[in-house]
This record gives sequence, structure tokens and C-alpha cells, in this order.
Amino acid sequence: MLLLAYLCSLLARAVGLPRVVGQVLAGFVLGLPFIQPMFFTPENGPVFEFLADIGIILLFFFSGLEIDLRRFRRNAAESIAISFGNTILPLTTGYFFSSYVLGFSPAVSLLIGISLSVSSQAIALDILDEKRMLKSKLGTLVISTASLDDLLELVLISVLLVLFNVGIEQTGLGSFFLQILAFVLIILIFKWWFIPLVLRVFEQEQSRSYLFMGAFILVLFVAWLAEMLGVGSLIGAFITGVLVRYALLTGQQRRYWEEHEISRSVHTIAFGFLIPIFFVWVGVNTQIVAVFQQLPLIIPLFIIDVVGTVLGSMLAVRFIGRTWREGYQVGWGVIPKGDTELVIASLALEARLIDRRLFSAIVFVAFICTIIGPVMFKYALGKRRPK
Repeated sequence: MLLLAYLCSLLARAVGLPRVVGQVLAGFVLGLPFIQPMFFTPENGPVFEFLADIGIILLFFFSGLEIDLRRFRRNAAESIAISFGNTILPLTTGYFFSSYVLGFSPAVSLLIGISLSVSSQAIALDILDEKRMLKSKLGTLVISTASLDDLLELVLISVLLVLFNVGIEQTGLGSFFLQILAFVLIILIFKWWFIPLVLRVFEQEQSRSYLFMGAFILVLFVAWLAEMLGVGSLIGAFITGVLVRYALLTGQQRRYWEEHEISRSVHTIAFGFLIPIFFVWVGVNTQIVAVFQQLPLIIPLFIIDVVGTVLGSMLAVRFIGRTWREGYQVGWGVIPKGDTELVIASLALEARLIDRRLFSAIVFVAFICTIIGPVMFKYALGKRRPK
């Protein structure tokens, strides 16, 4: 899996596409009907699924570590407006199309709408870095907007899955809100006492490996608590990342080197091992034959995704007083999916909210958007570097 993921990633990068395209493509190859039985059995399947789950948790922990709240505050109003615009239009259009035209249930329709409205800041970040535009006004706007998109969509899908589980387990809404309140109180305790204490204990050795161990214990523990309280492990992992960064970079003694070492260790282990396995595993579980059978579903969902995101971004950017061109650029910058949509589809499949055929359709829409998005984003940016 890793070897093929690496080779396909090299191929993707050679043609200017994100690495995730190559990794999912590797999964498509390994998932072909005449190849899959050679490598995957009922015995080793759960092992890969377990590794993929840990990869998802580390992915969202790393996303939380990368959230710079001070930088976000400087562009908060603009980012919120644009995030609302590029989320609400594809989400509502996708929901009504899935519900009233395709006849899906409200829960499934909402899931489809959410999957069409997500974005990936990592892919936009790579392109902006390549064009040396990370610190430009446009670059800051795209990155802050995509970061807020990730948080908003993570909350939406977590709420959807929680309500779905509440319906299955017939748990009362009163109990559910009490669990949410308990989680909030635990997070406040962790923010002011538990997380700083754990980090101080593990930092005494002045070792990168011990720092990673402490951070990994924290993220697994909080993810477990969040899952037990019905909030969702991904919310727990993301919040842990934000709180660890906050604990290290606030106060009189700001430990920048520790935040950097933890981030680097998580990035190395997650993106060098576990996250590629997750993306390959998503590709393996995608039924390519079903993709061709689902083209009447895939094509309109793809159109809703692209038109809704770009048009919503243009309207929002124009609303805050910027140009249509900047809105067009931001829209294509947040089109690529890459991670969040694949996580959403995988969680929904695991929760049996969708079947494997709809899962394959959602994954393929994300795959095509991740191919087309970077190409159009580079074309939209052009050769001129905006200030």
C-alpha cells in the first residue's frame, strides 16, 4: 500500500496534482476486483481499518495544531462571511436536490450537502506556497477561509452523526445535551489545568519522542472521552490540537520549540505512514464499477459542488467589498476536497448512514474536484502576484 501510494503520489506531483490524488488512485488500483483478493482478506482488513482510523484522528489533531487564532482574528469577519457563502449555497442546493429529486432521506441528503460544501486548506496552501503568495492578502484570505470551512464542516458532520446515533439508540435529547455540557466542562478543565500539566511532565526529558508521546496520549484520551460523551472523536482530536498549541504559545514562557517539535513529529508519523493508508483504504473501498453506474448521480453533484462553491465565494467576497476576480480566485482555492470529504464519507459508511454505492459516488466527486480544483486555481491566479 505504502509503496504504490508513494509511486502514485510522485506521478501526481509530476503533473502538478496534490499527493492525495495519487494515494486515492493507488487505492482504486488495489481495489480492482481481480487485484483486491490478492492483498486484502477478512483477517487483515480490520487492521488496515484501525490504522486508517488512527490516521484520521492524527489528521484532525494536526489541523488543530495548525490553527493560528491570532492570525484568524485579523481576518475573522471576512473569513466568516466567505466561509458562510461558499458553504451554504452548495450545502442547501445539494440537500434539496438529493431530497426532492433523488428521493434520499433528510439525513442522507444533509450528508450529501455537507460533503459538497467542504474544502481542503492543505492543497490551496501548497499552491500558494509554490507561487510565493502565502503572505499576500489573497493567500491569507484563502487559508483562513479554508481553516474555518474545515471547522464548520467538522461540526456539521459530527452533529449529523450524533443525531443519527441518538435516533438509533433512542437516547433522549435531554441526555444528549447533558453529555455536550459535560464535554464542555471537561474541555475547560483540560484547557486550564490538565493539558499544561501533562505537557510539563513530558517536556522534562527535553526529548522530541517524549513530547510526541505526551501529545499522542492527550489526543487519544480526549478523542475517547468525546466519543464516550457522544460528541465524536474527531471533534475531540481537533480541539486537543487547538488546546495544545494554546498551552504552549500563551503565558510568560512561550515554548515555540515544543510546539514545532510536536507538530513536526505528528506530521512525520501521520503523513508518512497513517494518513496515506487512510487515503489508500478509501480508494480500496470505492467500487469503480459502481462509479460508472452512478454517473447520472455523480455529474449533477459535481456541478452543484463547483458552481455552488465558486458562485458562493464570489458573492461573499463581493459582499465584503472586494472584487469579483478575487472571489473567483478564492472560490477555486477552496474547491479541492482532499481530506475532509473523504473522512465524512468514511464515517457515514462506517455508521451505515450510506451504502457502498453512494460512498463510491461521493468519493469520486471529491477525487475529480481535487484534480480540477488546483488546475483552475493556478489558472485563476495567473502570472501576476496580487498584493
